[in-house]
Amino acid sequence: MAAGFSFVLFLLPVASAQSPNRIELEHGWRMASANNIEGSDISQTSFDDSQWYPIRHMPATVLQVLEDNGVYGDLYYGMNLTSPGDLWKQDWWYRTTFTAPADQQVYSLIFKGINYRADIWLNGSRIADRSQAVGMYNGFEFDVSRRIRAGANNALAVKVTPERGLLTENGVLIGDHPLELADSWLDWINWKYIGYHDAIEKINVPFVPDRNAGIWKRVFLTATGPVTVRNAYVTSDLPLPATSPARLSVYCELSNHTRKPVSGILHGEITRPGKQTLTFEKQVTLLVNESKESVFTPADTRQLILANPDLWWPYAWGNANLYHLRLGFTVEGRSSDSEEIDFGIRKVVQLRDNDMSFPNIGSGGGNFYLQINGHDYLIRGAAYAPDLLFKNDEERDATHIRYIKDLGLNLIRWELKIADDSMIERADREGIPVMLGWMCCMQWEHWDLWSAEDQWIARASLRARLLELRAHPSVILWANGSDGLPPDSVLNDYHQIEKQLHWQNAIVDTVAERNRYWSGIHMRGPYVWRPPYYWFSDKYGPARGSSAEEGDNETILPLDSLKKFIPADKLWPVNEYWFFHAGANEAGNNTLANITRALDHRYGPSHTVEEFTEKAQLAHYEDVRAQYESYATHWSNRKMLMHWMMDSPWPSFFGHLYDYYFKQGGGYFGAKKGLQPVSIVWDYYATADRSTGRVYAVNLTSGALQGKASISFYNLDGSRRYNRSAVVDLPANSSVLAMSVPRIAGLTSAYLVRCQLTDSGGKLLGENVYWASTTDDELGDANNDEQFTTNLSQWADLTALNRMPAADIKLAASVASRDDEQIVTATLTNSSNHIAFFIRVEVTRGLDGDEALPITYSDNYITLFPHESRTITGELRAGELSVGSGALRVGGYNVAKKVLNLATKRPLGNK
Repeated sequence: MAAGFSFVLFLLPVASAQSPNRIELEHGWRMASANNIEGSDISQTSFDDSQWYPIRHMPATVLQVLEDNGVYGDLYYGMNLTSPGDLWKQDWWYRTTFTAPADQQVYSLIFKGINYRADIWLNGSRIADRSQAVGMYNGFEFDVSRRIRAGANNALAVKVTPERGLLTENGVLIGDHPLELADSWLDWINWKYIGYHDAIEKINVPFVPDRNAGIWKRVFLTATGPVTVRNAYVTSDLPLPATSPARLSVYCELSNHTRKPVSGILHGEITRPGKQTLTFEKQVTLLVNESKESVFTPADTRQLILANPDLWWPYAWGNANLYHLRLGFTVEGRSSDSEEIDFGIRKVVQLRDNDMSFPNIGSGGGNFYLQINGHDYLIRGAAYAPDLLFKNDEERDATHIRYIKDLGLNLIRWELKIADDSMIERADREGIPVMLGWMCCMQWEHWDLWSAEDQWIARASLRARLLELRAHPSVILWANGSDGLPPDSVLNDYHQIEKQLHWQNAIVDTVAERNRYWSGIHMRGPYVWRPPYYWFSDKYGPARGSSAEEGDNETILPLDSLKKFIPADKLWPVNEYWFFHAGANEAGNNTLANITRALDHRYGPSHTVEEFTEKAQLAHYEDVRAQYESYATHWSNRKMLMHWMMDSPWPSFFGHLYDYYFKQGGGYFGAKKGLQPVSIVWDYYATADRSTGRVYAVNLTSGALQGKASISFYNLDGSRRYNRSAVVDLPANSSVLAMSVPRIAGLTSAYLVRCQLTDSGGKLLGENVYWASTTDDELGDANNDEQFTTNLSQWADLTALNRMPAADIKLAASVASRDDEQIVTATLTNSSNHIAFFIRVEVTRGLDGDEALPITYSDNYITLFPHESRTITGELRAGELSVGSGALRVGGYNVAKKVLNLATKRPLGNK
């Protein structure tokens, strides 16, 4: 490195921090292959890069830039993702020019993330080489004051070297290149097709063609006085169970970039509308080139003891109140630098319960759970993944947040893949708690293969991530390990870094139970479809406790979405084009064998893609609903559920609640129903000898409720065979056993169960319609509960649903505007004497065209009993439906499709 440059292996939380001295370098970037392009001339302003690929939006990975420039067609369609070949075997130049502000003393370049290593040049001089700027999750800041051209044009060139190490999941290094701490998509993509393959040795390493190489996080220039302010942070403490007063501590890092001591004033200001402004300051002296942490505590700054603070609450409990901190450093009365952040006042406490019912799944303590601001926090969340190419799209981020709240999810997990800050910033504002941590199984958990370089990169990366995350009130949990537990030498250093950075949130050292000790969270899956009774039975260890991952890695998308990425001639039967977009686990995930087996046995073999996808939505709905319901009815031994997964990083059959196109299938609406704060739940005769069914009333609100619970059993011809009701008292945040029911005689082989909860005035508070069989699903012995396999000893017979009498419905609809949304209100009336089963409502852009996405519905896949009416609303962004073009499309399992023109209110006829 050239003399006179400082090099820092961590960085501030730039995206959430604001400063008038910070400029994002987001424009004017171009990219080219580094083959045959070398030398310092590239970083001269006179260099001609007009033939390079323009970068539409920064940050951007290599493959995204190439796709944006038309080098490859739609990479997510068919098998196109194999077209680029081995882009990871070559280096890539990124280049831009910028004008640096004049009249400042210190200029710094900040790189939030480069994958994997880089040589960085500015104005003809190399400021870092690939041994220094290395690590996908590392961050870098360089003092470039001696090389900058203040007030003039500057050229910045970054030569990116992709990750080159090849590591199998079982820890075998291929070739001579050492392991590198980047990231992995593991079995989220099908490694049979995507990544490195050795057919002879039967070795597959999953990754996209560029291995997500590039400048994948934001780049900034700062121009300041002699002292910089970094890493502003506020911790808060509450005297629980009381929540007042709050005691705040304010931290930042000050760095003197000059060759002489500097003294100045560090000034702080905390503001919030409607609250008194708090100000505080102190004198600070920094030695030559010194960096040090500066702190204000309640002991020395009484203003930081806040009476009656506005707390940050998860959205289901209250407002996500934010305060604003500004820290500035002045030297001789002149501003040197400043930084501003938003922060929340809240307290997170981690605890363990006393449940030891499955000692083989974690021993030495009970299940992990959390309290937020003194209240037990029942976690019912899901796992998030960014785009497969790490495309930075704030509109997609906004839609994810919208769907999270529409579903009712209350914790979102990142398993590494910590891309742009915009999602977490939105979570701060929207009151959505998040969990983050290292990736399982691959580079980050083969500690025995770490080189000396990997050792320091791991520690530097943890420091960089926590400095970026710690100021966010939504971040409540960090995992030092996923499936594995780091060795003590690594773990001790992790703990020391977390202590040094004043991490005030929960920490788990592993998210799995199969380690020398555990943190109270297990990861036993299952990762495939399960019959609904499974979740309530208490017979199977994975379906209780605190679970970080359980879901279905074989999720069949609705047909409209399939048509967007599977060629028309490959839609049926299920074939290799489907498998290309599946997960990789060879127990059936990679061929969709388990979900196909379940559908064939329970609903009957399918003969068309339409039939197959429709049955799949039924199966996903009942599975996911029961999963979330059971974690509401059984707090005593169910503290945390993270569904695997919430979304898709690309068009894929790998587990999700909604697909890449934001279309919701059965799993989404099953989850939405299971996550209702007030609900009534049937357990499918799940427990003991399965002779008695149980009905639970659930109230996860902060107020007590009293009402009536009822249950009815119906044959498929609409005749009611059983009815019972009971008065229930529901304390706040509780579930109660409302009643038990025996086996009912005289039912058809498949039947419906309707549960309703009404208040004392008869208002409907919650409703569920279940479908079941007189032949029970039976998984068998607990040893048959294999993570990646669905193989029941007895299957329910639901084939009679395919022969239900046809029902007819009438439609009425209206469209209104509210703020920046369009609201479509649809009223459905069952005009027949038969039950109208599993009705899907869709708002379409054209007359029977594609569904208008993204959209949220008040409910969907509903069942209407004879002559009943139901109103459903759909909310979408203003302008999504142009005048005269929108329609309402409705169809059900035994209801022919109908389309209503939203402009004329006229039906287009049955389809």
